[in-house]
Amino acid sequence: MDSGYPGLPKQRLKLKPQHQTSRSLEYGVQLLACFTAEQPARQISELADEVGLGRSTAHRYAKTLVALGYLEQDRQSRYRLALRAGRPGTAIVGTIRLEAPAARTILEDLREQTGHTVTLAALDGTHALYLQRFYAHGTGQFEADLQLGIGVRVPVYCTAIGKALLTSLTEAERRAVIASVTLEREGPNTVKTKRALTEQLAQAREEDVAICDEEQALGVRSIAAAIPHPGRSRPLAVSVTVPARLYTVEAMLARFAAPVRAAAKRI
Repeated sequence: MDSGYPGLPKQRLKLKPQHQTSRSLEYGVQLLACFTAEQPARQISELADEVGLGRSTAHRYAKTLVALGYLEQDRQSRYRLALRAGRPGTAIVGTIRLEAPAARTILEDLREQTGHTVTLAALDGTHALYLQRFYAHGTGQFEADLQLGIGVRVPVYCTAIGKALLTSLTEAERRAVIASVTLEREGPNTVKTKRALTEQLAQAREEDVAICDEEQALGVRSIAAAIPHPGRSRPLAVSVTVPARLYTVEAMLARFAAPVRAAAKRI
């Protein structure tokens, strides 16, 4: 199932009976996760098939979510997410932001210094969750930004900011995340093996910056650094995204590695 954020792999519902959990609630949450930016409206038959429920059962859960204000129906009787469904995600983004109160000014300074879009993200399982994003508007920048905004989750294995976040983990934690990642092709240079990913992370730790060389998407390069401040609820990192046609990897490193490292240390 896709959460509506690019890069999140689809997953079949696999529930194990447990006395302490509510299966109905788990099915309800899984129904909400069926809606994506690519598929914002779903028929009940699609929802039932996606989650693995009978249509009458899926219909009952969907009607309950409508009554609670998390789903709504359009004129074709298709279901859509209601505005209320976005409130929990907005709340968690705001909560994590409070752990880096100086980030906004520092990110704006970094955008001014580099002339390119900058992002602050937190580690969320096998994804990076965008907390803040300040856009630049130079040649090719709109295309390089991929229309990704606050609240989006991107895979850790094919993004500079995701790899930077992984460098913040202990070796055991990093191995656990890598073991749970599914390597799917996103861009022309997406890493193909977990061994290669491990080698990239070793280099990123050594250089204190991680890079993305058209691994996330064609035409996109980025550079990121982990924010080296313990005590926060989860790892944070900052990145600069550039159009690949404007910079080689070497030019990107030469121009932006130092400012990205400096911004990460200040946040």
